[in-house]
Amino acid sequence: MKAGGLMMAVLLFCAAAVPAEIIPGQAVSWSDFSYITTLMTTNNYVWFGTTEGILKYHRYERRWEDPITASDGLNGHQVKRMATFFDEAQLTVETEAGIYSYHEGLGAWYLETEFPESDYQDCRIRVPMPVLFLPPGYTMSPDGYFSDNQLRNWKFSAELDDQSGTVFFGTWGMGPLKADDRTYTAEFLTYGLLQKQTDALYIDGDSLWMAGNGGNAVSAYGPVRQGVTLFERSRGRFTHFETRYIPGFDSEIIYDIAGDSTNLYFAGQYGLTVMRRSDGNCVTLARGDGLPDRECTAAAVGRDSVWIGTAHGLAFYRPSTDSAMIVADDILGDFFITDLQLIPGRLVIGTDKGAYFIDLVNLKVGRLKDLEGILRGSIRQMTVYDKYLYVASSWGLAEIDLTTEKSTSVPYTDNPSGVYAVAAGDRYIAASVGDGVILYEKKTGRMRRFTELDGLLSVNINVMVGEGDMLWIGSEEGLTRFKWVNPDRVD
Repeated sequence: MKAGGLMMAVLLFCAAAVPAEIIPGQAVSWSDFSYITTLMTTNNYVWFGTTEGILKYHRYERRWEDPITASDGLNGHQVKRMATFFDEAQLTVETEAGIYSYHEGLGAWYLETEFPESDYQDCRIRVPMPVLFLPPGYTMSPDGYFSDNQLRNWKFSAELDDQSGTVFFGTWGMGPLKADDRTYTAEFLTYGLLQKQTDALYIDGDSLWMAGNGGNAVSAYGPVRQGVTLFERSRGRFTHFETRYIPGFDSEIIYDIAGDSTNLYFAGQYGLTVMRRSDGNCVTLARGDGLPDRECTAAAVGRDSVWIGTAHGLAFYRPSTDSAMIVADDILGDFFITDLQLIPGRLVIGTDKGAYFIDLVNLKVGRLKDLEGILRGSIRQMTVYDKYLYVASSWGLAEIDLTTEKSTSVPYTDNPSGVYAVAAGDRYIAASVGDGVILYEKKTGRMRRFTELDGLLSVNINVMVGEGDMLWIGSEEGLTRFKWVNPDRVD
């Protein structure tokens, strides 16, 4: 090829490349991967195309790789078809946005003009389907559907025999499934979130608990599964707790999660559910048990007690006596409590009418004050790091020195709609401001903004939790683990 021709080819390739600033490994995201659209097998892996990206399962080691989503530069959510060749060095994916290929050596996605039909694996469901022996609680019908013991129905959406004794299936709403091709004994391969909107995050050692508002019980996709997701991070394993199946767990929408060495506490729309760690037994406290309102919106765990925020006031619960009592109803009874944080000697109470506190010695209620009025807005999230309390409100972000009680606004967080979520660490303060995450570096005073171009699933963020150099971010689209300290990033 002549030099001019080579240059033209390079220019054409660059023009076709998908514009993105995403750095590999900077962000990994999980969502609701339960709607399977297509399947593909390679030497070691089974690939599941879903409505939220691609799952990659090692069929011999029985483990999952990190998913491929918009956080990895994939343009579009719903995967229609997949193909791979050159020993998996190139992956071609057709989504609702177009046809794209990823070259491992180049580390980038680029636009294709056509799909490689010869490499596509037909994964249409057989008609009639073989009758599978599903896990307890589920029954299959030969018309390609299965149901639970509450008569909710799901359909099979894809099928592929790996030619080594296992048949893999996709379902529409229950995720991947595999079956022995001789006995047809089947098991679900649970991975990802029970529901993608993430409003509550709780780090519990290696475990990450999460939940949110799953919306209506039925959607255009079929039955909606609601409840809590457990992510055992070191094992890469997800467990779904669909609360409609759990005796004593009354809420499907969860606003907050907390825990101690004995119990986990889930604040939900129908009360505070106490789950015993030892056996998973659940009991839900509601208005008849001493709470001011059945809608529980926040929880904070003390040494031997749990503080409970509700839609109409505050309560105090002591697990050892299994009793609850309303606190300061004359002052807090008209407040919708949004968050609770324990600091030395005080409980800080975030409400729709500002930030308050209770002195834990005399139970007197006071109001947190600041000169800039940030603490008078509707409080959205609070977090404590080191000797500082950070309060995100509809009027901005305040940093309160717990030693001097001095309050100052955090730089670069002045936003017309306020701050939606906050996290903090040794070197940074992170704030969700509606159009991205502002990260303020304490030592240098430098500000950086992160958006979908950096790997976030969405800029509509509901909750953030800091953990070392990582931010765990819950949004309307799912969960993102974001490495804000990245030596490959150039601002």
